[in-house]
Amino acid sequence: MRGGVGILSCRCTGSAPDRSSDRAVSRLSSRAKEEIVFCLSVIVSLVCAGGMLEMSVSDPAAPAPGIVEVRVAGKELPSMRVDSLPQLPGWPKDVTSGIFAPSRGITLADFDGDGRQEVIMPIHNKVYCWRYDGTDYPGWPAAVTADSCQYAASVADIDRDGDFEVAVSTRGLLSGGAVYVIEENGQVKTGWPFRGANGNFDDAPTLADVNGDETLEVIVGERGSSSGFVHVLNCRGVDLPGWPYTIDHVPAMGAAVGDINLDGLPEIVYGSYNSVYVFHPNGTVLPGWPRQVANANISYQSPCLADIDFDDTLEIVTAMHKDAAGCYVWRHDGTPQPGWPRLLGGWTYCPPSVCDLYRDGDRKVICGRAGGGIVLPVLYAWDAVGGLLSGFPHSMLGGAECNMTVADIDGDGDMEIMFTSNMMTSNDSLGYLYAVHHDGAPVDGWPLRPFGFTYLNGATVADIDGDDSLDIVGVSAYAARVQVSIWEAGVPFSRASWEFPTYQFDMQRTGLYRAYVSGVAERETPARVATRPGGIVRGLLQMGLQPSAGGSRLRIDLVDAAGRKVLDLHPGPNDVSRLAPGVYFVAGAGSGQDVIRVVVAR
Repeated sequence: MRGGVGILSCRCTGSAPDRSSDRAVSRLSSRAKEEIVFCLSVIVSLVCAGGMLEMSVSDPAAPAPGIVEVRVAGKELPSMRVDSLPQLPGWPKDVTSGIFAPSRGITLADFDGDGRQEVIMPIHNKVYCWRYDGTDYPGWPAAVTADSCQYAASVADIDRDGDFEVAVSTRGLLSGGAVYVIEENGQVKTGWPFRGANGNFDDAPTLADVNGDETLEVIVGERGSSSGFVHVLNCRGVDLPGWPYTIDHVPAMGAAVGDINLDGLPEIVYGSYNSVYVFHPNGTVLPGWPRQVANANISYQSPCLADIDFDDTLEIVTAMHKDAAGCYVWRHDGTPQPGWPRLLGGWTYCPPSVCDLYRDGDRKVICGRAGGGIVLPVLYAWDAVGGLLSGFPHSMLGGAECNMTVADIDGDGDMEIMFTSNMMTSNDSLGYLYAVHHDGAPVDGWPLRPFGFTYLNGATVADIDGDDSLDIVGVSAYAARVQVSIWEAGVPFSRASWEFPTYQFDMQRTGLYRAYVSGVAERETPARVATRPGGIVRGLLQMGLQPSAGGSRLRIDLVDAAGRKVLDLHPGPNDVSRLAPGVYFVAGAGSGQDVIRVVVAR
C-alpha cells in the first residue's frame, strides 16, 4: 500500500483502544475496513517483533486514503548519535495524536510582535500554538470539534485587520471535516468553519488574493466519492463567483498561486489524482490545461512555481508516481519545459523544491523518491534543463519523500538540503532528519534522531527565539505520540541564509519560489506594496510605506535583478513608465526581510 500521510493510533500493550477510530471505521465499506485492520495488525506485530521499521501510506484514491502500513525493512541502519544539535529550552513538545499523523511540518507566525515566532501544529481535533519557549499561547490549543487534522496549517492576515488568522483543513477517513479559520486568540472566526458537501478536505489551505480585493482567499480541495471540488473561499467563508470547480478525480495536492503567464492576474495550480489544472481567478481553465501523464498519477506532490529559465514567466514544477514516476516541469501554456520530465525509476510523494543551490544565480530542482531496506538513489538535484548535478543522486537506505528544505545550516556560506526518512529503529523508536551539502556529501553530525517517523514531514528553518541565529523545526510521530522539536544550529540567520525554508515555500502555502537577491540591502520593517506583489505594473507603482519602530518613514528602493537601485519609492503612485520592461524588486536598505517582486511592462 502506497500513498497518504495518516496513521491510525495504536499501542502494543497496556492501553485502551481509541473508540473514536472504531466509530469512524464502522462507517466504512468492508474493503476499507479490511485494509485498516490489516494496517493495525501489521503495526502491532512489528512493534512487538522489533527490527528496522519502514513506513508507507495509502494514496488519495485508496478506499481509505492516508492510512499507514509499517513493515520490517530487513536491515538495521548504522549506529548514530542522538541529537548532535541542542534543542531550545522547553522543547521538544509531545502531544497525543488521533486517527492521522501530521504531514508537511509546522507553521510559524509572530502573533504578539515580540520578534519571536509562535509554533502552530494541528493534531487530531486540536490546533496547538506554542510560544518560542514551549508554553501555550493564550487561548490555545483551539478545538476543531469532531474533526481530525492531518496537514500543516497556513497563516496570514486573511481579512487585513492587522492580525493573523490560522487556516486548517480537517477530514475523516472518507467523509466529514471542515476548513477552519482561527483568530490569534484561539477562537474560530465568524463565518467559519466551512463544511462543503462531503466535508473531507485535503492538504494545507493556500492563502492568496486572487480577485484583487486586498483580502486573501482560502483555496482548498474537497474530496467527493470519485471526484473532487476546488473551492476558493473569501475571508467570510463563501465561495467566490465561478467556484467551486469539479475536478475529474479526488483532490491530490495543495494549491499553488502565481502569475504564471504575465497577464497581471494570479493563476491557481491544482491537481486531482489524474490531472494538473491551471485556473483563472474566475474559475475557468487556461488553454492547454489540464494535463495528464500516461501511467502516472498525483499524490501529495504539491507544485512549486518558479521562473527556472529566466523568461519572466513561471514554470510549474511537480512530481508524479506509479510507472512513470518522476519530476515534471511544464511551461505556463501546458507544454513540457525542455529537458523534462526526469523519471525516477520508483515511486514518489515528494513535492519538489526550486532553489539557487550554488548561489550562482541559476535555478536547481530538487526531488526525492521512495526507498526502503536496500541502498537506492533517493535524492536528486537537477539544473534547469534536467541535467543531474555533480554528487547526485544521493544513495542511502530509506526514502526521501518529504518537502525539501534548503538553507545554510552549518554557517559555511553554502546551501544544504535537509530531508526526512520513512525509516525508524524499533529498539529506540527514533527516526531520521538528514542533511547533505550542495555537492551531495553528508553534513557532519547528521542525521538528527527525533522520536518516531519523520516521514513526509520536512523541516522548517527560522529564527524562533529572536536571537538572530538559525533554528530547525521538525515534526515526527509514532503510534499515539507526536513530537515537535526545535534544534539550535548555532549559525547566523537572515534572508541570505535560506533558499526554500518550509512546505510550499511560505506560511501562506503559495508554492511560489522567490529568489534571494544578493546586493539588495535589507530592513527590519517591510514595505507594503499596494500593487499586487508579483503582478504586472504599467505606468504607476502604488506604494504604502509603514513607519519604523521610531515612527519615522523608511526609505524603500526599487532595484533591478542585479541589485542596482533604479528608483526611490514613496507612498502613493510612483512613475515607472520610463523604466525598461522586466523584473524588479521592492526593497529597503538595511532590513532583514524579503524583497518583493514586481514586473514592469509597457
